Amino acid sequence: MAVLALSAGCSQSKVNDLNAELTNTQTELSSTLSDLVDAKKAQKEAEEERDTAKEQAETATTSFRQMQAALAEQRRSADQNNPEEGEPKATGNKPLTKKERFSYAVGMQIGGDFKNKEIEIEFGQFAEGVKTAYLVKERLMSDVESKKVLDQVWKDYQDREKAKRTSMGEIAQKAGAEYLAANLKKPGVKTTTSGLQYRIIKDGKGTPPTKSDKAEVHYRGWTIDGNEFDSSYTRKQPSTFGITQVIPGWTEALSMMNPGAKWEIVVPQELAYGPGGKRPKIPPYSTLRFEIELLSVIKGNAPVVKKPVTSNIVRIPSQAELKQGAKPEILSKEQEAELKKKNK
Repeated sequence: MAVLALSAGCSQSKVNDLNAELTNTQTELSSTLSDLVDAKKAQKEAEEERDTAKEQAETATTSFRQMQAALAEQRRSADQNNPEEGEPKATGNKPLTKKERFSYAVGMQIGGDFKNKEIEIEFGQFAEGVKTAYLVKERLMSDVESKKVLDQVWKDYQDREKAKRTSMGEIAQKAGAEYLAANLKKPGVKTTTSGLQYRIIKDGKGTPPTKSDKAEVHYRGWTIDGNEFDSSYTRKQPSTFGITQVIPGWTEALSMMNPGAKWEIVVPQELAYGPGGKRPKIPPYSTLRFEIELLSVIKGNAPVVKKPVTSNIVRIPSQAELKQGAKPEILSKEQEAELKKKNK
């Protein structure tokens, strides 16, 4: 009887162990199934996000290509109807949201910069490059390749601009020399040793300004092709300049004019703005023509003439003297001799 009870007890213990093991297995299985469900859900969400991004990218590409095709068609139409104008009008929907307006503005800025530099771009690849960088897509060019291409295009642009400036400079200098030669043959025209040409329209009276003075003037300025680039008459307000604060041709002319005089001057490019020009109205190497009326001279302070140093001895004041405002001074020959006598 005791043996049967023990056997029954052992059987019940095994059953309990099996039940506990089964419970643990069910718990682990439920947890695993839950993890699988969550993983499947996350995978589905990731796929949906990729599909959405892909759809947005494809939509953007389609819209851009449609816009490109519309612009090309409109440009062809404009060229046929207005051969001299050919300016395409804006197409597509007007940007309304902040993001749309910003995107359009960036496109205008980049496109305008490329156009001004005469750099051609392929719009489809341009849009693809923007999307690649923005959406972190697989790149069709490495960073090294990209930099190499950009550096080469920039070098080509600089070389092209340098050649253009050289050509324009040669043309401008030749035109200036021809203009000066023709102008010198006109009645009343004189020339200085520097090459400045002038014609006195009206005499003045008094003393010409010096380099320390200022001049109050009315003036007009033209390029040699007749374009007026500046005029105090148009502003209805005379201008005041320091004699040395203007181009060399003006400094020379004003230094010879009397108050009240009115001159016409022709300034060679080397006495004007030279190879730099003064953009946007004055190209490099421009010979210029001015009409100047010297209204008045504003006297400046005479330059301070420093006395030459006659001694190597500097007297340093005492502390008491410094407090009273005394300053170090170079001794004169007389003071130096007096000091030597005292020290003998």
